[in-house]
Amino acid sequence: MPFVSFTTTKTLTLHQEVSLKKVTGELISIIPHKSEKSLMIHIEDNQVMYFRGEEIECMKVEVQLYHQAELSYKKEFTEKLLKEIEKITQIPVDNIYLTIEEYDHWG
Repeated sequence: MPFVSFTTTKTLTLHQEVSLKKVTGELISIIPHKSEKSLMIHIEDNQVMYFRGEEIECMKVEVQLYHQAELSYKKEFTEKLLKEIEKITQIPVDNIYLTIEEYDHWG
């Protein structure tokens, strides 16, 4: 079960939230054995966050995966998702951090 959490300073519209959900569901299949069928997404907007010492529009994306995936798949997923996030939210890619955690055990 992949889990993707978005936390941002920006207040998102319903359309932006749905677009994030849709694109993440499409792109998660880049990673082998992952699909939208088991994807869980959490979106938290309008948060106080400081980046580079300032309160600017930014986003932190956390991806949790059951089992490890090859680096090439994670890299492709990351690059494509960041570009889509920028299109949807207008937050520059340079202001978005994405981390991936992989677990051997998941319950």
